[in-house]
Amino acid sequence: MTDSTLTAHYLDPTAPDWNATIDRLWQQSGAPQNPTLIPPHFVKSTFPRMGGIVVEFRAGGCTVGVGMLFPRIIINGQRHYTMRLHELHERLPDDVLRALIAATPATVYRPADGVTFAPKRPRPAGLWIGTPQADDTAAITALYRSVWGSQPYPTDLFSTEFAPGTALVATIDGQVAGFLLGFWRFGCHPIADNDLAIESQVMAVDPAYRNHGLATRLKQEQARLALSQGVRCIHWTVDPLQLPNALLNFNHLHAVAGEFVRGYYPVHNELNLVTASRFGITWLPASAHGGKGLHNQRDRLLITDLPDIAILNDGPRLLRAPHAPAQIAIAIPQQWTELQHRDRNLAIAWRDATDELFARWIGWDAYVIYVVARDPAGTGYLVGKPAGSWVWEEG
Repeated sequence: MTDSTLTAHYLDPTAPDWNATIDRLWQQSGAPQNPTLIPPHFVKSTFPRMGGIVVEFRAGGCTVGVGMLFPRIIINGQRHYTMRLHELHERLPDDVLRALIAATPATVYRPADGVTFAPKRPRPAGLWIGTPQADDTAAITALYRSVWGSQPYPTDLFSTEFAPGTALVATIDGQVAGFLLGFWRFGCHPIADNDLAIESQVMAVDPAYRNHGLATRLKQEQARLALSQGVRCIHWTVDPLQLPNALLNFNHLHAVAGEFVRGYYPVHNELNLVTASRFGITWLPASAHGGKGLHNQRDRLLITDLPDIAILNDGPRLLRAPHAPAQIAIAIPQQWTELQHRDRNLAIAWRDATDELFARWIGWDAYVIYVVARDPAGTGYLVGKPAGSWVWEEG
């Protein structure tokens, strides 16, 4: 291969063969044995939505490299990227790569470059949250596998060289008990679409330390760090039927859901035995509403506390709704993961019914979910009200 034969091809995530193309490139790059590859379901779904770009490099008609352009910074209105590069056969010249993608200026980064982490220091007794050290990476990988049961995110993504939006680890008495990884993101509706934001991609907490507020503490630290850098919006995706996540996102952090995508992830695993639909969660910790999540103002509501509310379903059965209700409530299962394993048909019925409701009612020009309420029997309801300036106004 000579430099002049190298060409760059920007891939279109809206193309009908997008998923198949990612599968092909990942297989050519050594999947599933190559541990430096990012899980393909993320590349197919979240990556383009956060402003990421996939570039295929070819020479002589063959693929010789794959670049993932991660959002990095915005300078004078122009987006700059970190290109995480996988080379299939030989090292590609950095200057030639930069010239080929000059329209999308990027820092060239290879997974092997990610070698610098926080200096090694002893952690205090009790709970501590901070930047990961190099010897935390094995525990992070093990914790991800135990919680998610799937291919972990490569730990070089936590490194100083890659410079993610968020890299946090939580330890209890010196032992890793949780972690949080977030990427930079371009745009975060409903605020400015070209502002730098954070895509909070993956968090895991050791089951032995759940129900102790550790997930909330990790998210709060993420928000404080973001605000210190002038970043006002944190976004992530979540299964709308997972009640514990809903309580964390809406009642503890005071985030909102103004987006819904049916079949967001093309994945099936122990947590997703049926269609993997997702809410897009937006947290604006500088706003009056979202800022309550930084101060542990937790909502504990009964559905009877909320006036003029329309309940839209009874389990998987849809109910007749009035026109333009002041608030809406959508019931979700108590134990969604357990239900998928216990009764697949019932789980499918729940997913189909709630997907229909979310698609019909949830949006930035419609209703946004902002809290979870329960009825006297303990059933959880996602409660929404019309979108408006209350979402982003600062107090």
